Amino acid sequence: MRRTAFILGSGLLLFVAFWNSMTWHLQRFWGASGYFWQAQWERLLTTFEGKEWILFFIGAIQLPTLFFWSFNGLLLVVDTTGKPNFISRYRIQVGKNEPAGKTWPHNGMEVNKE
Repeated sequence: MRRTAFILGSGLLLFVAFWNSMTWHLQRFWGASGYFWQAQWERLLTTFEGKEWILFFIGAIQLPTLFFWSFNGLLLVVDTTGKPNFISRYRIQVGKNEPAGKTWPHNGMEVNKE
């Protein structure tokens, strides 16, 4: 328990020191007075002319939905076709690298009977 506390405490201390020094160097590089992110927010807000509901709609609804369905659509294609192979190569289940097949999931009926 003491070793774990020592390792985690040391890691946290090093991380905080690194983060503070990185922030200090970036503020010197940008020449900012410490209000960099506030200036970026104000610039974004003036771009949309103060209409915060547009920012909410784009940032909280449209972008996450787009990313979610893009990623899951890719996984659906990989699951049904087995391609591209580099994605399905590292599955956790042993022997499950084959495509899902051409059966309906709810009743096991074949789609194409030849």
